Amino acid sequence: MDVTDMPGKEEVSEERRLEQLKLIYDYVKFHIGLYLATPAVFVVLAGGIEVETHDYFFVGLCSMIFVYLLAGGHAAWFMGNNINTKWKPGFLDTFEAAAFHKYRRYIHHWLYWLGIAFGLLGLIASYRSLH
Repeated sequence: MDVTDMPGKEEVSEERRLEQLKLIYDYVKFHIGLYLATPAVFVVLAGGIEVETHDYFFVGLCSMIFVYLLAGGHAAWFMGNNINTKWKPGFLDTFEAAAFHKYRRYIHHWLYWLGIAFGLLGLIASYRSLH
């Protein structure tokens, strides 16, 4: 059951709903930033343990970047479709339905962690094969 469907909950004003949607927009931008920054962190880590030129690390890093391209593209497409569209009556209802949909949130979260797993596997496999 969604919190908004619970009995006894009062309707939230349009201003408050818009404020929350701005926070969602910032949260999606934060995820896009993570998709951009995380591979760079893994490259620094690989340099620290001297595996940055190993094939296993390269495959793990490329897999991570591919997954993040999918996740970041999904997030950017979602935001672009909603930000670059003329808002009509009922827009907040439509946007809320898409913004709070579990599928979209799972895509952004699980793909991020899948990318981390690929990066870690590449780092660990490279380190173990060299040491």
